[in-house]
Amino acid sequence: MTDIHSNSVVTFGDRRRAAPNESAVGDISPWEVLRGVWARKEIILGAFAGFMAVAIFWLATATPTYTVEARVMLAPRAGEISTFDNETSPLLPDEQTVQTEIQMLTSRPLVARLITDLRLAGNPEFNPALRSPGFLGRVAIALGVRHHNPSTDIEDITNVVLSRLEVYQKTNSRVIAIVFTSVDPRMAAIVPNRLAELYIAQQVELRTGVNSEATKWLAEQIEELRGKVQQSEAAVETFRTKSGLFLTNGSTVPQQQLTELNTQLSTAEADRAAAQATLGNARALLASGNAVNSAAEVLQSPLIQNLRQQEVALRAQIAQMSETLLPTHPRLQESQANLADLEMQIEKEVHKIIEALENQARVANARVNSLRASLTRLQRRMGQLNQDEVQLRALQRTADTNRALLESFLLRYQQANARAEADAQAANARIVSRAQQPTEPTFPRMSSALTFATVAGVIFAFLVTFLIEVFARGFRTGEQAERATGMPFLGLVPETDARRGKATPADDLLRDPSGPYSEAIRALQGHVLLARVGDRRARTVLVTSATEGEGKTETAASLARAFALGGYRTIVVDADMRSAAMHEALNLERRPGLADLLMSRAAFQHVIRKDSASPAHVLQAGTPLANPTAALASSQMLWVLNALQQTYDYVIVDSPAALAAADAQVLAKFADVTVLVVRWSSTSRRMVARALKLLSAASSRRVGILLTRVNLRRYRRYGDEALQEYPAHPAHPRAAAR
Repeated sequence: MTDIHSNSVVTFGDRRRAAPNESAVGDISPWEVLRGVWARKEIILGAFAGFMAVAIFWLATATPTYTVEARVMLAPRAGEISTFDNETSPLLPDEQTVQTEIQMLTSRPLVARLITDLRLAGNPEFNPALRSPGFLGRVAIALGVRHHNPSTDIEDITNVVLSRLEVYQKTNSRVIAIVFTSVDPRMAAIVPNRLAELYIAQQVELRTGVNSEATKWLAEQIEELRGKVQQSEAAVETFRTKSGLFLTNGSTVPQQQLTELNTQLSTAEADRAAAQATLGNARALLASGNAVNSAAEVLQSPLIQNLRQQEVALRAQIAQMSETLLPTHPRLQESQANLADLEMQIEKEVHKIIEALENQARVANARVNSLRASLTRLQRRMGQLNQDEVQLRALQRTADTNRALLESFLLRYQQANARAEADAQAANARIVSRAQQPTEPTFPRMSSALTFATVAGVIFAFLVTFLIEVFARGFRTGEQAERATGMPFLGLVPETDARRGKATPADDLLRDPSGPYSEAIRALQGHVLLARVGDRRARTVLVTSATEGEGKTETAASLARAFALGGYRTIVVDADMRSAAMHEALNLERRPGLADLLMSRAAFQHVIRKDSASPAHVLQAGTPLANPTAALASSQMLWVLNALQQTYDYVIVDSPAALAAADAQVLAKFADVTVLVVRWSSTSRRMVARALKLLSAASSRRVGILLTRVNLRRYRRYGDEALQEYPAHPAHPRAAAR
């Protein structure tokens, strides 16, 4: 007999996959998800029906509401005092202005004014205090937590009105839409219209207040400016009197004096220069020995001119006399004496003229010096006068500014009074569309609501089914199991109908040999028959699962009966000493078994019994042990298995769940093949992966995957592969899942 510890690789002979990849356990094929969603038609229909039921109930019980819109257009501002003298047209409101006006429309003071104006505090729709309390409210009143008639709070009413109100700007326009929703169609139209009217009235009030305040402010400023003008003009005149800066012909007296002195000084300097020139010429002629008689001043003297005439006449007389008289003639000598006397007189007169020129030059020089001294004194005084004049001009400018400002304010005051009445009615907005009372509710609209509910219900149903499918825990097809685990897929075992008394799945092999369950067990039998360990066939089959309740015991019992009914000497060993169930699966009474054999408390002939429904033999778990794992890992267990292999063709071992205890890992070392039973569409894929990891770590031999308790009706929806593996079998209605 071949040693049970052979390390040869086991093959199941049908399909091979790559080694398990734990990270691939969570991989989901989109096509499989879609098939899975379609396979859950009942969930889709149920979710859709539930959604539509809720939607229809909500539509039937929902209170209809009416939504109406009024429109206000922002017009350019006009009539402001600050723009009286602006000849250009007012600017159109910009985006910020529009948004500001929207905030004004939804301001709490304006809404509170609306509530008072329309007496909304007496309407239960807007006043929570007037509404009848619901069930929870009555409970709160009974417990004393809440008063039956709470006082009206304007803030609560304002919050309700604001929650029903929507104000927004129409796209690319200066039009503001005021939308209001109410259960009363009349109130739905009244509220937005009245809010627009109050908004415009508020603007008129604000503008009237602006005009009044501006006029009052202008009057106060005018009175103040009048006092300033009087003070500034008085200061100008006082300073002018103090400084002597009186104006005459457009200039001050010192300025006129300075001008005159400059003119006189220029004339005096010219006269002095002329006198000095004349005197210098005469002195030059006298010093050079030339006749000074030719000087202009000498020639212009009347006395000298008369003496010159006498001299000329006397010289003529002497000349006549010299022709007839001798030089010694008394008459000639007398004439010559007279001529000498005349010349002496002329010379005296010439000297007198030179002295007169000298005096004239001295006078001219003295006058120039006097004028210069006066000019210097006046210039020194003008320095101080200039500083006074600067201060005077500053005072004059202040007076002129105050006077101009006073005149401007007087003009604005007159304009404000003239236009105040017209401006008081001007607003920057007007109503372009009033809200009309609706005849039909805007919400809910039955036709559109039902259409939307239908579309939303379909989406909701598919979404719920999609989430259920995506987050489904287990495997639904063999392709999924092979791709996720890398282990060969051994088949699917359908769920059986166990409603008849105490019938077990293993009984279906006898009750319905051609049924789906029997065919599935025989398919598993075929995989085991083809399994090889090196050059020999596999004889020891370990049947385990990841967790409890996946059908491993039923599968082991059914497989043992299938082998026995096929003519093979078969024994099924219940190695699950923690939760023995093989006797229940085969409808036997519990007797001593494997535990007693391992503890040497019984012999083979005392613990091996025959199945009552088939030729198979059964070795039950026996008396519970304190440490079953150690017992299964002992050499005694190896001896038992070798002994059974010498007697039977196939040994089927039912072990505890792999994740519940280490017993399955211990038994996997002794078995030729391991069948991991996985409950269809239930067992978590990650649990299966962990179980495979534990079994692979315990033995190098591969593990086959068997999906149990398959709902055939649902399984056939997952594609053509499912239809080919398990076609509809009308002769066996019990193959369908409960």
